[in-house]
Amino acid sequence: MKKTIFLLIFTFCIISAYPQLRSFRVEIPYPPPIAISDSIQSLTLLNRSVTHEFENYDERELQIEFYKKNFSDDMILLDSVAADSTIKSLGIFLFESERFDIVIPTYNSVFRTETYTSTPEPFDWAFVNEMCSTYQTDALAVLENIAIRTVTNYNTAIDSYSFMIPQEYHYASMDFYSRSHWRIYYPETETIIVDIQMNHDTIYWDYFDYSLSDLFKGLPSVKSATIETSVKTAYDFSQKITPQWKSENRYYYVIRNKNIDKSVEMAAIGNWQEALDNWLQYAESGNRFRRSKTQLNIALAYEMVGDLNSAIQWAQKSSETYYRSISNHYLKELLKRHAAIH
Repeated sequence: MKKTIFLLIFTFCIISAYPQLRSFRVEIPYPPPIAISDSIQSLTLLNRSVTHEFENYDERELQIEFYKKNFSDDMILLDSVAADSTIKSLGIFLFESERFDIVIPTYNSVFRTETYTSTPEPFDWAFVNEMCSTYQTDALAVLENIAIRTVTNYNTAIDSYSFMIPQEYHYASMDFYSRSHWRIYYPETETIIVDIQMNHDTIYWDYFDYSLSDLFKGLPSVKSATIETSVKTAYDFSQKITPQWKSENRYYYVIRNKNIDKSVEMAAIGNWQEALDNWLQYAESGNRFRRSKTQLNIALAYEMVGDLNSAIQWAQKSSETYYRSISNHYLKELLKRHAAIH
């Protein structure tokens, strides 16, 4: 109880010491590595990665095959369920980004005759137009190729650091690698706006135990690890074409003026435009100390309504009216965002 009271008092003292400055967390969008025109708002997703070499591995049988090899193997796993999971996972990631509307046809797999080692030639535009027209989307996104490689390893060793009699322990590891090739076709201009081959970071699992049976209970099955790798593959591609949201601190001043601080109440319920309009009335009111605070609030409001250029101008003006480290820091953050976009 005493600890709780101390924390409350400490918090009150901090607030009292800095009564006018407030902070909050906000999610800030940053542009994706591959910029896609705003004219493209919806995508149809297709899977053209499955060849005659793929199969739907039985989870138990696949695991036994690895056990027969003493769980030490290096192989390419061409699993049709994993390929399908890549498309379905991509649909979820893109939709949740709120950047695209997504359509995944019931029959979304387009079989091809090439081997998995090669990427097929692009679709002809008649097919692309048909797909986008049928599903009423702006563009067609296609997984052209995918392959997943796994390297597994198993060995035993003696735990010589045990306080008891040295015991033998078992160790196993699983490294999964994937590569993929993606294209996005835009029928409006008959342009392939994205054509990218990706080598994805390794997904790694390892575990050790004194019991052999418990060892493999601590690891995913080879089948489930393959599917998890496919999900990661989809996630990596989604990060290339959707805005990235980062949580950052933002600051504003309470001016202690009833009329000016109406903006704080408006901003608190998300009415940033109304808050901005009110603050603008008082941008040149009061001495320079107060003006600089109001101007910093105006910069924040402009950022929140999406006008980054005006936010930079007002943050600069706030610093020129009266220099504060918080204003200077905020100006640098805004300039960083501006550089990332342009």
